[in-house]
Amino acid sequence: MGAAVFAALCLLTLDLSSGWRLLLPRLAWAGFTGLIAFLIGYTGRISRWRAVFFIILAWAFMLNFKASSLGIRGSAFTSSEIQEVPYCHIALASSILNPLYSQYLAVKSGHWRQWGPLSLGMLWLVVTLALGQAWCSWACVYGGLDEGFSRVLRKPALRRFRLPGNLRDLPAGILLACIFLSLSAMLPVFCLWACPLKLSTAFLDPIDAVRKVQLSIFVFLAAATLVVGPLLTKKRLFCGLICPFGAWQSFWGSLNPLRVSIWSGRCTQCGLCLKACPTFAISEAGLKEHRVEVSCNRCGECMQACPSGAVVYTFAGMPRHDVGMLFIFCALVVGGAVGGLFVPELLARLAQAAGGLVR
Repeated sequence: MGAAVFAALCLLTLDLSSGWRLLLPRLAWAGFTGLIAFLIGYTGRISRWRAVFFIILAWAFMLNFKASSLGIRGSAFTSSEIQEVPYCHIALASSILNPLYSQYLAVKSGHWRQWGPLSLGMLWLVVTLALGQAWCSWACVYGGLDEGFSRVLRKPALRRFRLPGNLRDLPAGILLACIFLSLSAMLPVFCLWACPLKLSTAFLDPIDAVRKVQLSIFVFLAAATLVVGPLLTKKRLFCGLICPFGAWQSFWGSLNPLRVSIWSGRCTQCGLCLKACPTFAISEAGLKEHRVEVSCNRCGECMQACPSGAVVYTFAGMPRHDVGMLFIFCALVVGGAVGGLFVPELLARLAQAAGGLVR
């Protein structure tokens, strides 16, 4: 499977239009992704090697984005130009009516230069649904942040932490609220007022009272949901309780026949899968009914924790080993293709910087 992933990544990411400078970095990234596939297949430890891939993917994006910002626009601490983050998948999903309305106006205008990029953006958002909720643990360029902090400690400091059942639907509420608030203001409300990831990609210069309030909110949410919360609970609090894109994926991804299911014939009700799930997709009531919530992002933690092999990948409710392998192949190809957009560039930057230090 590793060789197949490597070959697929070569076809998807080896673009020579940028010259030979990125050829070796692209081959290195494709080789790394293929190695992850091999290690998953050889060891059977899906979650462990997925996490390595996922965390590297997220931090590589952060480093490359910051390097690009500093290189193009100057100091992030002094420049008033670096104030907003890219219009990412989280902002797009949480203000989906805005681009739909803009798309309508652009098409109505008849100017293809306006509606072309919008159409590509909408197409990209639809492509994310190919993985369903699995996008949030295999390909999201932000998700590896709280994943990384949740793995710092071997055991959670708050061992008796339990999520109140009514909070599991909080991301859906945030998504709906942001969609309608964004439409009323014609602005990406979540991006401007509630996204702690802004601190990871750009610095906001507190030049007025509004910016100071925004910065304070970002700092608090980042500390609580990306760092401190995951450290203490070993749960991915931002992805599981805050991110509206997770709710978006859960809604559309529910149409995907590939699921993680609990095999009732093997389940002993030990509860280890409940403790292991980092995004609260398994509840006590659900475990009794051998049911996994639609918010499950196929990370594999529950499978690794289950001593009886009762948690498995299924297709339309049918457990099949080859379905799991097919899913892992698709997830790594998609995640690897996403990483191919920025990881080779980062490797080239690091190589150039290292060469400069040697000289």
